[in-house]
Amino acid sequence: MTPPARLTRYQARLPQGLRNVFLPAATLIRIDKGEKRLWWQEQALVLTGDQWLAVPAGSRLTFLNQPGGDGFASRALSLHLPPPQAWCSDGPAPAARPCLTTTPALTWCFERVAEMSEVSLCRESAEAQVTSLYAELRAMGALSLLFPGSAMALSQRLADLIAQEPGAEHTLATLAPHLAMSRATLTRHLAAEGVAFAELLARVRMSHALTLLQQRLPPREVALACGYRSVRRFADRFRGHFGLTPQEYLHTCPQ
Repeated sequence: MTPPARLTRYQARLPQGLRNVFLPAATLIRIDKGEKRLWWQEQALVLTGDQWLAVPAGSRLTFLNQPGGDGFASRALSLHLPPPQAWCSDGPAPAARPCLTTTPALTWCFERVAEMSEVSLCRESAEAQVTSLYAELRAMGALSLLFPGSAMALSQRLADLIAQEPGAEHTLATLAPHLAMSRATLTRHLAAEGVAFAELLARVRMSHALTLLQQRLPPREVALACGYRSVRRFADRFRGHFGLTPQEYLHTCPQ
């Protein structure tokens, strides 16, 4: 079962530029060291410690992680639990910039959710912590940045399924029963959302690859963990997706 929230840490010792970074789930990103320079809908944004990034599921980001004197570090909180339906609207996605200025209360809530992986909370307690974070975001008028609509898109639910085991031999036929539908119905709904299954699969796997490379795993192990038997094919896909090779990305990470 997918946890209600998952924390991922990112670090860089050299400037780290990436394009098309796919976020399968609604994500709140906190910059702990250095700054993140983000290109968002033809806007250039610079985020530091007091400015957090809040983006909805399915977003693709192009950015530069710029180290400061002691490097770059950020934490990305992927939120898989939908907020109460009454807290969301079905209007269009907000046109506002996807950043917010933190408060002591929001910081406290973020840290409690971030720490959940270190303790064995029951499901109900974990969901309560995440809902508290949503309540604080709602009080700030920022919850709509993460959840612009009340309904979770089918492609997001599918991405969550794939992300549970990115390296598995996923097909529409094997995934459809988990969504209580036939392969044909799943194909039709994805087409209606304008989503190609092969591309969605690749995006989730490439996002997982970044996480594994941050852990200093060698590209061969990362390729296998992401479902690629050929390291060269994985490297080609990675470069085509992000604009640099796995080795070049590793070179920007702390030793």
